[in-house]
Amino acid sequence: MSFHRRNAVRVHPNNVPRLVGILGGMGFREPLFQEWRVGQRFGLSRQLTNLLEWHIRGFADGTLDSEVEISRNRLQHLAARPGSYYSSLVRILLRNGILFHAGVGTPTDARHVYLPEPFGRAIPIQVPHSVWW
Repeated sequence: MSFHRRNAVRVHPNNVPRLVGILGGMGFREPLFQEWRVGQRFGLSRQLTNLLEWHIRGFADGTLDSEVEISRNRLQHLAARPGSYYSSLVRILLRNGILFHAGVGTPTDARHVYLPEPFGRAIPIQVPHSVWW
């Protein structure tokens, strides 16, 4: 199987259930509605701020996608584009002793996510550099 993001973070597939348990203990929950991708085994999210939420997807091959996006509690979630958010995921893996591979081309964390407004304007929302883990 191939990576779902160019050189994304990857764990051994046997570690995926353990990671799901760890994330659940940190407040991540499966959202009621989400877009499922080919090979996806889980999709969990949690609020980062009142405007932003962190979403982590895991795939059958152990690939992990991590992104920050406008909260599902806002209508703009449907029109907004997510940004990459891998450094906090890597910290979680390190802290819990889960071996992983992060390719050289793993996307850097987004600095802003844009909140779309009517008439084409978009307000930049600053993304936290790291979370409390």
